[in-house]
Amino acid sequence: MKSGFNLAFIVRRVPGVDDRVVGVTAANGRSGMIEATLLRPVVRGESIRPWRLPESGDSIVWTHAPNGHVLDRLPPLAAHWLSPWRRQLVSRADARHARWWSLFRVDAARQDRPRVIWADLGRAPRATMLEAGDPCVPINSCYVAVCPDETDALALTALLNSVVAEAWLAALAEPARGGYRRFLGWTMSLFPLPADWARARDTLAPLAAAAMRSVEDPLALRVALLEETLAAYRLRHSHLAPLLAWFGR
Repeated sequence: MKSGFNLAFIVRRVPGVDDRVVGVTAANGRSGMIEATLLRPVVRGESIRPWRLPESGDSIVWTHAPNGHVLDRLPPLAAHWLSPWRRQLVSRADARHARWWSLFRVDAARQDRPRVIWADLGRAPRATMLEAGDPCVPINSCYVAVCPDETDALALTALLNSVVAEAWLAALAEPARGGYRRFLGWTMSLFPLPADWARARDTLAPLAAAAMRSVEDPLALRVALLEETLAAYRLRHSHLAPLLAWFGR
C-alpha cells in the first residue's frame, strides 16, 4: 500500500479516548482526533520477523471502504485532520485521477483472504501470515501475496522462511549494503513452488502453524522444515549441497 505522503496518513494513537473517537499524533507532533472506524494498524517491513509480527504502534487513516473503493466523502474529523495537507495530497503523482484523500495500491490491504507478507529488505526472507479479517495494512516496505485459503498461506510462509528459499533467493535477489538483499516482487515471483502443491501444502502448513504458535524458533522445527521442504521439491540433501555451500550454510 502506498500513501504518497505518510505524514498525513500515518499516526500514533493517544490512549484514553472513547471507542468512537481516537486521539492521534503525526510524526511532526501535530495532534487531533479521528473516527475510530477509519484507523487500521500499520505493518512496516522492518518490524516483520519470521513467523510473527510485532506491533508497530502506528495506524493509518484509512480512507477507503471495505470493497477497496475510496470513500465518496470523508467523515468530519478525518476531513479536518487531512485538510491542512490538501495541497500536498493533490500534488501526489498517483492522485491525478483520484480523490485527493485517496490511498494507492490498496489491494494489499484487503481483509477477505489470508495474506503472506515479507520485508522488502533483509539478510534473508522474513515472512509471516495475516489471517482473513486481520485489519493490518502493510505499507510500501512490505510485499504481500493474497492467498486462496489459510492452508495455502501457511505453506507459502513456511517455504519463504526455509533455508531452501533463503539460499535460492540469495542467488537472485538484488544486493544492498552490509550483506542485505532486496526481496522485491519480481524476485519472489521467480521462486518456484513445488509441482505437487496439494501434497506440499498439507505437510508444510502444520509446521508454519506450529512455528507461529511458538515463542521461539526451536532447532527441531527448523530441521523438520528443511526436511519437509526438500521432500516437497523431491530433492535430496546432496542436490541442495552446492547451493548451500555457495551461500555459506
